[in-house]
Amino acid sequence: MLLAANINNKFIEFGIFDNEKLIGNFKIKTDINRSIDELSFLIKNLIMERNIKLQDIDDVIGSNVVPELTIFFEKLIKNLFNKKVIFVGTGIKTGLDIKCENPKEVGSDRITMAVAALSSTKSPLLIVNMSHVTTIDMINKDNKFIGGLIFPGIDLCQEVLKKESAKLPNVEIVAQEKIIGNSTRSAMISGLYRSYINACKGIISDIKNSNDLNNDKINIVLTGDFSELLDDVENSNIHRDKFLIFEGLKIIYNLNKNNKNK
Repeated sequence: MLLAANINNKFIEFGIFDNEKLIGNFKIKTDINRSIDELSFLIKNLIMERNIKLQDIDDVIGSNVVPELTIFFEKLIKNLFNKKVIFVGTGIKTGLDIKCENPKEVGSDRITMAVAALSSTKSPLLIVNMSHVTTIDMINKDNKFIGGLIFPGIDLCQEVLKKESAKLPNVEIVAQEKIIGNSTRSAMISGLYRSYINACKGIISDIKNSNDLNNDKINIVLTGDFSELLDDVENSNIHRDKFLIFEGLKIIYNLNKNNKNK
């Protein structure tokens, strides 16, 4: 079995593959103050709850955008499975043609999701990851990754609103029918939701216009915790895959598994 891990500033997400099938997933909060023993115990229990034994894990592949956690995570995996982690990065085959000013600067999570999207969806396409940090990346009609945009996710905006406005209530992230809120709470809910969704739709529209795609259908792959909030985008084909990062990690693992011990 393959354990795929996506490490970001808020969560460490895990997916477990039995051959090509994702048979389990879970996530834990990213917390550098936890000890390796504590996290090992937690992860062990979460894996065993899914009727999987630790010795069933043959390999581990990871995407990591928190450099200070690299060594910690390597020790964690060594402690749990006595395995070495394959990290998406320099020296790892991805099959993705990255046409950016400095390809090494592109986050491994963005690369991984692009690999998965391109494997199942026809270009030109946009990969929209609606998570704590939102990314919108483009693969052009020639199957080249040409870059994208990065901006705060809706929950990050929610946190800032709560932190910087002590007298305002904490509100949930939901869509509401009325645009104009007739209470402080409903005004905040509407503002939070609509500002984020309109930002996403506006950016997608700008990308299409600037790349002469306004009269053509473009594929959009949605993923992330808040991807269900985006229900339609004009003149686009929408595909949803909440496990896109895991699928990409599996593809990249398959490209590199024969070289892992070299």
